[in-house]
Amino acid sequence: MNLIDKAIMSETDEKKEEVYSNPNGMPFAGTKTLHMDCSAGDIANRIVTVGTESRAEKIASYFDVEPAPKRIKSGRGFLTITGNFNGVRVSAVAIGMGPSMMDFFVRETRAVVDGPIVAARFGTCGGISSNAQVGSVVVASGGSSYVNRNPDAFLHCYGESNNNDTSKMNKYNIYQVCPSDKVLNDLVEAKLKDKLVGKYGETIVDKGINVTAESFYSSQGRIYEKFDDDNSSLIDTVCAKFPDAKTMEMETFMLFHLGKCCRDPVYASAAAIVVANRCNNSTVEQAVLEDVEMLGGLAVLEAVAEREM
Repeated sequence: MNLIDKAIMSETDEKKEEVYSNPNGMPFAGTKTLHMDCSAGDIANRIVTVGTESRAEKIASYFDVEPAPKRIKSGRGFLTITGNFNGVRVSAVAIGMGPSMMDFFVRETRAVVDGPIVAARFGTCGGISSNAQVGSVVVASGGSSYVNRNPDAFLHCYGESNNNDTSKMNKYNIYQVCPSDKVLNDLVEAKLKDKLVGKYGETIVDKGINVTAESFYSSQGRIYEKFDDDNSSLIDTVCAKFPDAKTMEMETFMLFHLGKCCRDPVYASAAAIVVANRCNNSTVEQAVLEDVEMLGGLAVLEAVAEREM
């Protein structure tokens, strides 16, 4: 190799930059987490996590004007807004939908935040109890269960012969309830009642068990004839196992479960607005949803800011 080739190779090596480091652990792209695009100091220890960016912005509208809140929009669909609320440092984080997005949020937040974390989800849900009034906010004080689809029970759909008898397999797995943080639950419930009961009555705030499903469709018992889902009795099965089940959505269990499995404290709770009751097919009015979203968001924010660590 001549001197010119060596010089070219040396210059090329200097310009190389790895996409990310630590592929078998917690990956970072430089100082930033791979999916949320956050570095140490970008997220507070006190967090309200939501699904949509618009709800995160509504919650952030309650932040103090000074210092100006910082916004980080990642290419993977996360929006993190961090500022102060009544002098307490807080974050509102929009994560999108599903247990995988919640998994990213909990783990990558933990990677850049030292000390205890207080995290409350404020979202929307379907009601799976006749008592789950549309427009009401249900606190998951009873904890959260998890439902996922068992692919091995659908081997007949593959069109291949096999020796496995899938007819007796459970089409869906229903897991035990993971508890939430009682102190934060009580604060969330009290704050919600303070903001909402005077306007909407006592039934506007409820509590019970949440059920988190891995998908919006099959594992939430929605019937769509174009797919073999075999889920017509799924909600009845869930409610028979957990009579106090009130809500079904896609994120809460993963927040609670990872919070309990984390080796550093994560105090987690969740509350969700019932936008549709699956038992009677009723849906919430848009004006009520928007109002409860604003007032409920403030209530959850106050609870997160006040929960002692």
